[in-house]
Amino acid sequence: MTGFRLFWHQFTFEWKMFWRNPASVFFSVGLPLVFLFLLGAVFGGAEDKDPTYGLLTDQYLVPAIMTLGIVSASFVNVAMTIVYQRELGVLKRLRGTPLPTSIFVSARTASAVVNSGLIALVILFAGYVAYGIDIDGARLLGTLIIVVVGSVSFCALGFALTIVIPNQAAAPAITNMITLPLYFISGVFGDAANLPTFLATIGEFFPIYHLGAGLFETFSPDASGVIALDPKNLAIVAAWGVAGLLVSFWKFRWEPQESN
Repeated sequence: MTGFRLFWHQFTFEWKMFWRNPASVFFSVGLPLVFLFLLGAVFGGAEDKDPTYGLLTDQYLVPAIMTLGIVSASFVNVAMTIVYQRELGVLKRLRGTPLPTSIFVSARTASAVVNSGLIALVILFAGYVAYGIDIDGARLLGTLIIVVVGSVSFCALGFALTIVIPNQAAAPAITNMITLPLYFISGVFGDAANLPTFLATIGEFFPIYHLGAGLFETFSPDASGVIALDPKNLAIVAAWGVAGLLVSFWKFRWEPQESN
């Protein structure tokens, strides 16, 4: 089997495995939509604009929840499923097959990128219908670039995170322990400019802030240019992805905990 056919076979397997798992679909697609409409019902309708990006309160929610969906479909999903497969011995058996590591990793990442894109599209459509967020070619192109770069980078970080997760029971706790506080201090659930200075400074260090900032700037009424995108935030997210990739190359484990 040629390299591309092998990649396509593995990609379709990974993609079907995601969509046939009700828990993955709910937490990656259903929960962001629940947050979008729930927070929109609570905080929407006001004419106030956030001071940083100039978005109305309910329109602010669209890129914010899109950020949550991308992180969930890439970082959280990859970290949790890889740990489950490792501890059940699936990765160890896979390691003994002729499937190259590069095909396994690239197919898993490509599946997460496609899933993130579909989730972003669903949230964008919901935001357009429910909250009237502006959509044009520049914003769509900027969103597409952020989704691809963000998903790939957070997948790399997800692979790296598996190194410190000891078993499948600890996977949900550790991933949520990392992501939930970062959502709050990265502006996902409210403008980070309203946070105390020390919390805002901590949030700006991590990639969720910059993924969200890139999306907020893309949908800001002040966005301009052929591509409504600030490359600085994109570069920081990509740098975190490279760091995650290097750590994964260094310490990634294929065998379950009990084998070590």
